[in-house]
Amino acid sequence: MGIKVPVDLDVIYRPIEAEMARLDAFLLDEFQAEEPFIHELLEHVAGFGGKRLRPALLFLCTRLVGAEVSDEAIRIGGVIEMVHTATLVHDDLLDGAQMRRRVDTVHERWGERPSILIGDFIYSKAFHLSTSVDGMAAALSEATNRICAGELLQIGSRFNSGLCEDTYFEIIKKKTAVLHALACELGGVFAGLDAASSKALGGVGMDLGMAFQVVDDCLDYAGEETVVGKSLGTDLRQGKLTLPLIYLRDSLDEVDTRWLQEALSGPMEEAVEARIHEMVRNGGVLVRSFERAQAFVQSARDALDELCSLDVEVSDTVRQSLELAADFVTSRDL
Repeated sequence: MGIKVPVDLDVIYRPIEAEMARLDAFLLDEFQAEEPFIHELLEHVAGFGGKRLRPALLFLCTRLVGAEVSDEAIRIGGVIEMVHTATLVHDDLLDGAQMRRRVDTVHERWGERPSILIGDFIYSKAFHLSTSVDGMAAALSEATNRICAGELLQIGSRFNSGLCEDTYFEIIKKKTAVLHALACELGGVFAGLDAASSKALGGVGMDLGMAFQVVDDCLDYAGEETVVGKSLGTDLRQGKLTLPLIYLRDSLDEVDTRWLQEALSGPMEEAVEARIHEMVRNGGVLVRSFERAQAFVQSARDALDELCSLDVEVSDTVRQSLELAADFVTSRDL
């Protein structure tokens, strides 16, 4: 499945170029520590965020109606990126991933304990920073709680060959999409929009986050590590039924379904794992999964269109960037 980036992120971020530079300066300052070992870990982890998509969504949603991006908005954008980074550190440990952004994961280089603690360190720092902006600590705490609930739901569903599509969507809504939703909703809050309009922007972010995770789950089967820059194939190894595998299971005849369910009931041999990967890649289920991701993106675009049709002055340039960001979610390699 060819997944290529049609638009450079620099094009998407052009209306918020100055804000992204302010964000980078903020994160560079916050990913510092006096203790040499902590500083070494933070310096390594600082590059995990990569695209900075979530804070970019916050800034774009603020600028959508012509509002300026305040220092408080920059701070909260940075806080959201820090929470995202902490989740990556812990996710890599839970998944046994060896590579992230083409470098060793924290646990691969330093072990499990530093991986757990540096993730906790970043979380606590993010929460502390959020307390300086009214109402943000509560919003961030709620979102982080839902992220943890999603991860726990996924762990509790490992090797469950009967996992349904609805439960899968509930998992990714909590563990991934909630942070995209928070970023977009807070963008509306910082812009001074009313609660309903801010919630509507949050809905746009939720759909984008859902699409983002579905594509991620497709890349785990269809991507190449040298291109994607992180460990792949971990979902099946960890007993996670993601959308491509759910669609595969539901497409098989009775004999193959029984074989697959037995294979998914616990740790599997490499030959079995390789066969399942081949079945996913050749069974048409990646295309079907990708189409589901595109449906989420279309839902986000429709919601954005509806919001922009209200009695509010909208920046066409920023709106175009949000639309391009939506397209980017389903056309990325990273």
